[in-house]
Amino acid sequence: MEFSIATIIFWQSVGFDTEDWRKSVDGSKALVHSKFARALTSLENENVLTLDVDSSEFQQLILDEFTEE
Repeated sequence: MEFSIATIIFWQSVGFDTEDWRKSVDGSKALVHSKFARALTSLENENVLTLDVDSSEFQQLILDEFTEE
């Protein structure tokens, strides 16, 4: 399973309503399942980071940016 992460501004610019999405602690980024991201944008877009949930990079990103202390 993969999730895509980008700034909220980017997601909104391609037509997504991010109101109920999981957001980074600082409120600048949001993540969504990659199958939904593909609906309105290419995952090859430089603004979108797509990672497998089992990857160490994804786990670290969640801890660093999406988990409140």
